[in-house]
Amino acid sequence: QIVVYPNIDVLRETYFHFIKRLLEGNNEMVIFLPYCESAESVQRILSSFPTASNKNGNEKGNKQKNSSSIDIKRYTHNGSLVIIDSQKTFSNVEGETTTTTMNHQFDKYNNNNSNSISHNDNENFPSLVRMALSHAKKLKKESITILADYGYIYEKKGFESLADLEKSIPLYFDSVKIKQICLYHQKDFFNGFTKQQKKEILDLHS
Repeated sequence: QIVVYPNIDVLRETYFHFIKRLLEGNNEMVIFLPYCESAESVQRILSSFPTASNKNGNEKGNKQKNSSSIDIKRYTHNGSLVIIDSQKTFSNVEGETTTTTMNHQFDKYNNNNSNSISHNDNENFPSLVRMALSHAKKLKKESITILADYGYIYEKKGFESLADLEKSIPLYFDSVKIKQICLYHQKDFFNGFTKQQKKEILDLHS
């Protein structure tokens, strides 16, 4: 699937409801790689996202809170939800690498896993997916959903790298289904991509 969003507010509402449904209604593991905001910001949004009724109530001076939320501590602790800045996944950056981040979050689950990713495998998307697949099998998850904002790789490495990355994700791995939801800002998709490039991306998701 592909989601083209016009601004951060629409993106937040979209990913909140989508992630909430996947975690609470489906037996899935969710990986979210944001670009327009930090992983810490995403966690705050997921922890308490205001509903329409809450917004309306505030406008009318109603002090009663009516918000929806996701139990972030629960899902990140058991490894069902992983949120990592896309910059740490799609390029070598200073600071903690993706592999290190994943190993830290999944440490107590991966102690007996001979297929876990070593730190020398570096911070790249395939490493992230392989480690997540290993963990999903331990959790007996039926599938993994990857929500990835590819704005960073498009801006830094260009369209060809972006297209190659999308093509690299398998649909299944060891009986675990992999679902990829690609997020694109409207300015990139409609104003940055050529007509042929848009067709190529849409064909990958058809």
